[in-house]
Amino acid sequence: MVQELLNTTVQLVAVLLVALIVWLIWARKAQFRTFLGMTAPSVKSLLWVLVMSVILVPATIGVFLLGDLHAIVTAPNTVVGALRARGPSVETFAMIALVGGVKTSLTEELFFRGLLCKRLIAWLGFGVGNVIQAIVFGLAHMVIFVAAFSPAITIALFAIAAGGGWMMGFLNERVGNGSIAPGWLLHAIANLISYPVLAFLV
Repeated sequence: MVQELLNTTVQLVAVLLVALIVWLIWARKAQFRTFLGMTAPSVKSLLWVLVMSVILVPATIGVFLLGDLHAIVTAPNTVVGALRARGPSVETFAMIALVGGVKTSLTEELFFRGLLCKRLIAWLGFGVGNVIQAIVFGLAHMVIFVAAFSPAITIALFAIAAGGGWMMGFLNERVGNGSIAPGWLLHAIANLISYPVLAFLV
């Protein structure tokens, strides 16, 4: 648990440092927290998160049950595999909260929706910018699996990650007043439900 806390802190600091460097070079006139979307969201956007969770969570779990993908994501060297090896316990669920709520969801939202999406939208407009960041997000999530699966499963992996990335960009920019909080919440809910389900229930 201590090692995971250290890894999470390092990853979060690294993302914030990259964002700070980009901000110092190109956007010092804006407040750093606004530049990255670390602002208050609208209440409406949080309600949208609940609706989108009903779509994204089952779709995410479903994709990871395709073919041999479940065996690979539960292998000992994966997050889900490490959780499975530990078994359900208070410490395991604390690790799920840390990894699912901060290490993956917060750091990815800061980078993909806070840094990348906002810059792309500023340059190319919402439609094109949000699609490009969603494609990059999808590619980042499927690249490690490309060689292991059939084209159909690879496409499904890409589609669920890119679709989720697009939803999070839409929530933040079109409903959430530019805050990354709605995307972070949606991402965290998907992780916090899918990790234990994949580790212990299927």
